[in-house]
Amino acid sequence: MEPEWILFTIGVALIVGKIGDNIMERFELPGVLGEILMGMILGNLIYFGVISPEYLTLHSNETFEFLAKLGIIFLLFLGGLDTDMEMIKRTGKVATVSTLMGVFAPLIMGYFGLKLMGYPSREAFAGGVLLTATSIGITVRVMMDLGVLRSEVGAASLSASVMDDFLGIALIIFAVGTGSILGLIGKMTAFFIITGVVAWYSIDKYIRFSEWLHVEKGVLAMVLALMFLFSALAEKWFSAAIEGAFMAGLVLSKLPEGRKIAEDVKAIGYGFLIPIFFVYTGAMLDLKVFMSRDALALAAVLTSIAVIGKVVGRGIGAMMMGWNFKKSLQMGIGSIPRTEVALVDLMVAIHGGAIPQSDAQKFIAATLIFITVSVLITPPLLKWAFKEDVEKMKKEKAKIRKEKVKETKRKIAEIRQS
Repeated sequence: MEPEWILFTIGVALIVGKIGDNIMERFELPGVLGEILMGMILGNLIYFGVISPEYLTLHSNETFEFLAKLGIIFLLFLGGLDTDMEMIKRTGKVATVSTLMGVFAPLIMGYFGLKLMGYPSREAFAGGVLLTATSIGITVRVMMDLGVLRSEVGAASLSASVMDDFLGIALIIFAVGTGSILGLIGKMTAFFIITGVVAWYSIDKYIRFSEWLHVEKGVLAMVLALMFLFSALAEKWFSAAIEGAFMAGLVLSKLPEGRKIAEDVKAIGYGFLIPIFFVYTGAMLDLKVFMSRDALALAAVLTSIAVIGKVVGRGIGAMMMGWNFKKSLQMGIGSIPRTEVALVDLMVAIHGGAIPQSDAQKFIAATLIFITVSVLITPPLLKWAFKEDVEKMKKEKAKIRKEKVKETKRKIAEIRQS
């Protein structure tokens, strides 16, 4: 493989990925869909023989594949950095219970649904895990536009989505883990003690040492070093480097310095590595797979469970904690969208062997379909679910404006009389 064509592939992937990102955002859709779509186009130009794989090395480029894996690592590291532990604490029991129900309902439904379709237990479990994590960004964006993010439902939905992602990442470890369950639990316990407890109480000293070095971007370099070390440990024990990256971000989120370097990390991630990951993911999808009835059947099952499982699971969890039907339904609908973590779980499951290569194309196609459907249906459903709340807020704002106008007129009249 000639190095100039590797560099050419990386350059083309970044250009078309960002163009796709721009196109989707013009339609008020997540830019990630554009990056995936552009990857699908490039990949299928190769699959259908339009472009030689010698020149566009998307499918036979170990360097490109490694950069895509780094993209996953940076994405989950940023997810940890953006986590607000205090916000999670404030939402309390409702968010926790609805999270658990919202994770295990689609997981169990997905597992038994795939078992009925003839998939083995390990693969069925991995398929169920794909349905567990909610996309925080989409829910937050829509609720913010509606003006309900600071409501009780908005706050609980946000913290529940954070916990969703964490549980989804933890569950995929079980799906790809090797050895005995007790051995895996022991490794997980040791991992969380090292990366969680020990790091949580010593991270400030590590950052102080980074600042003491007084070198250009020294704190950033040391923070990235911590991310890679945690990722290496998680990769060694669980074949899931993303768990280590997430924990590194979570630990750093408690410090102001962690928040400060987030912009530098985003520049590297969103400017380079993360688009590579999504373009690579899209490029893996051979559109010929849609000619397969098995792939379409899998897509139909996963899409149905992805939507119904989350709404029912999270909604029931909220009702169990005393919320009424309306608020519980709003909570459930807010959990429908899936994007990055579902793709992350999918890639980990494929590379870890939980989903065999023989079924990889079908699962990629089905995952992309349920992601697309979930993203497209959430905004109108949220608008419908919060319609009364939005109208009430509009009336209250109109009333306040009217009272302010009256007060202004009264003051003007008093000034004139005096």
